Amino acid sequence: MHDPVAARFSEAAGRYEQVARIQAQAAFQFDAWLAQLGLPAPACIAEIGCGTGLFTRLLHARHPAARLHATDLAPAMVERCRAGFPPAPHLQFTVCDGRYAHFEPMPDWIVSTMCFQWFDPLLPALEQHFSGTRVLAFSILLDGSFTEWRAAHERLGRVPGLHACPDYDTLLRACDTLSGGRMDTERISLTEQHPDGQSFARSLRAIGADQPRAGHQPANLRPVFRQMEQGIAANYEIGFFCLHK
Repeated sequence: MHDPVAARFSEAAGRYEQVARIQAQAAFQFDAWLAQLGLPAPACIAEIGCGTGLFTRLLHARHPAARLHATDLAPAMVERCRAGFPPAPHLQFTVCDGRYAHFEPMPDWIVSTMCFQWFDPLLPALEQHFSGTRVLAFSILLDGSFTEWRAAHERLGRVPGLHACPDYDTLLRACDTLSGGRMDTERISLTEQHPDGQSFARSLRAIGADQPRAGHQPANLRPVFRQMEQGIAANYEIGFFCLHK
């Protein structure tokens, strides 16, 4: 497997649901948020970045008769997701790159949770997917996440290896233009307490989310960890977006 992000997430698939507490909480809240929007029930749903199926299972429970096509870049994640469902003709599981995925027949909904922050550039992918569905709904990690981790690096004159995430207001304006104003959105903040900096770093590695940004030069993290010996509150700033026609 040549894609480093896919390789990391595949390697983490076996332990993912034991450690992905924030991701599970975000999936639950996103599912509840979508349900209260009053959208027409979909007959066909495509999911990008299904992972092990945290959100996929919620989708299927809420729309059991809908055709559901779950996809992910990481083969082991797709297999874990598939294993959570009995064989059924209206359920499909595929390995593919969500940036370029094209679905036939056209789904009523294209959905994704905590995946699109890996897409660079993001806006062309949003344009492509919204052109191929009636509803594009996604949650996404936003700029401003992991404040204490970033601050510890900045005090040392360093830039952390975290991937850049989109700014909420900038993304809001782009999605508003793309949807012609037919959009619902919400911003939430979730926090996970870790006993120290090493625990936080290990938590990212455990779920496969530790692939550094392009050009990052690894550095000794001990000076960073020393600032967090009393613990770190890892904040996840998350945007919910639903664009509809």
